[in-house]
Amino acid sequence: MKGVYERGIAIYDLHTPHEDKVLLRNILRFARDFKPNVFLLGGDNLNMDSVDHWLQEKGRNKQLEGKRIFADYEYYIGKVHNPFLEVLPRKCRKIWLRGNHEDWVKIAIDKNPNGERFWEIEKNLPLEDWEVYEYNDVAKVGKLRFTHGHYYNKYHAAKTVDTYARSIVVGHAHTHQCYTKIVPIDNEPHCCYSLPCACDLNPHYRKSQPSSWVNGFGVFYIYGDGRFNLYPVVALNGHFVAPTGKFY
Repeated sequence: MKGVYERGIAIYDLHTPHEDKVLLRNILRFARDFKPNVFLLGGDNLNMDSVDHWLQEKGRNKQLEGKRIFADYEYYIGKVHNPFLEVLPRKCRKIWLRGNHEDWVKIAIDKNPNGERFWEIEKNLPLEDWEVYEYNDVAKVGKLRFTHGHYYNKYHAAKTVDTYARSIVVGHAHTHQCYTKIVPIDNEPHCCYSLPCACDLNPHYRKSQPSSWVNGFGVFYIYGDGRFNLYPVVALNGHFVAPTGKFY
């Protein structure tokens, strides 16, 4: 097996402005030290509160008061986009997946076509140097695939690897789960890694409902032949021990 030629960080479900601020600060510190040459944001990077179609459809307009789509974008640029650009290596491959929350913008434009050419993500976020993937599309790094995720039931990792029959990383469920499927023809394991979320575990809109949400992110190494090792990192109160052994 050839040596490592890529190493990366994958962060899912920031849901800004509901990100876990301590965790985000410590991931930034880790990224500065780790110097990844692949960096991936796995969807639901923005919560898109201002175009929450669920609240609109339920007529809960009071919860939408004072929220503006351009403020959502400005917050993300200031708290996530610019800080990571400052710590990532100049030649780092940057991947940006859309999640179901980013798709809320398209729903808003469908309902109000006056927002066309003004509200779109590509019009408001500086993603020219990023590989941008539509919701449900799949990015590939070596033999490892990344998509936002579709399932969130008890066995969502097993369902995902059965569906794709490839090793794949997802988020969406906001929890940590892993399932391995062995393909008997070549005895090669395919695994789904469901990574923890990087958002607040008890945002105000959930009203302290019980959940299986877990904080964290993923670190991966890709070998020259495309094979990989991936390490889910679970954070407690925004802190974690990285695969390098350093506490953040």
